[in-house]
This record gives sequence, C-alpha cells and structure tokens, in this order.
Amino acid sequence: MNRASQLPAGAVPLASWGVRAVGAVADAVVVGVATYLIDLAAGIRARTGYLYLDLAVSFVYSFALVGFWGHTLGMAWMKLDAVEAVEGRTPIGPARAAIRSLAAGLLTIVPVAAFLDVLWPLWDRRNQTLHDKAAGTIVLRH
Repeated sequence: MNRASQLPAGAVPLASWGVRAVGAVADAVVVGVATYLIDLAAGIRARTGYLYLDLAVSFVYSFALVGFWGHTLGMAWMKLDAVEAVEGRTPIGPARAAIRSLAAGLLTIVPVAAFLDVLWPLWDRRNQTLHDKAAGTIVLRH
C-alpha cells in the first residue's frame, strides 16, 4: 500500500523523500549564500565562528519562514508545507517552528544524527524526519 492511499479522500499527499531533499538542497544554497555574505560583512575568520554563524542563519531562516509562512523558499519551490501532524492541515506557527528548527540544528551538530535525520523519512510511514517528530509536524505536497 502506498502512503498516499493512507490519507483521507481529498487530502494533500505527504511529501516524498526526493522532493523534500531537492527543497532542502535549495534551502542549503540560500543559507550558504546568506552566511557567506554576512561573514564577508562581519569579517569572521575563525572556522568555528563561521560554523556557529551558519547554524544561526539556518535556524533564523527556517524558524521565520516556516513559522510565519509554513514553508522555506526551497519548500515553496517544491510546493511543500509544514503542518501540524495530528490534523495535517493546521499551520505550525512560530513556537512549533522554533522547536523544529532547533531540533534540526542540534541534529546537524552530530554527523551521525544529521545523517539519520535526513534518511529517516525513507522508512517512516508518515515521511517524517527526526526534527518533524520532535515538533509534531509533517510535510505535505500541494
């Protein structure tokens, strides 16, 4: 049974791993360019300083866009929305977006955890990442 058939009639389907991955790569490019430009302006030369800056930019980017719009630019490009996992249609809002973004950032710090987070939707019945589970969210494709 495919995952789309598990949804109620007329429901928006869960986003596939591949579509989410393409959106995530697009978001990584946006965050990378923003981090680089801020680094140039601020003159951060230490490698750890750059990594902290990248984590901060990534958190703010994801938190603000998902919290207030329901998606990042990469998600919007791929026609994805992060929604509340129980109802599957309620926007998650800033509080849940902060949890989701913080969980994603913390998982990124440990390479094995980051790898698991990225791959988790491949075997999860609701295509959730670990940071989705932490925040109680799912990602839908419209």
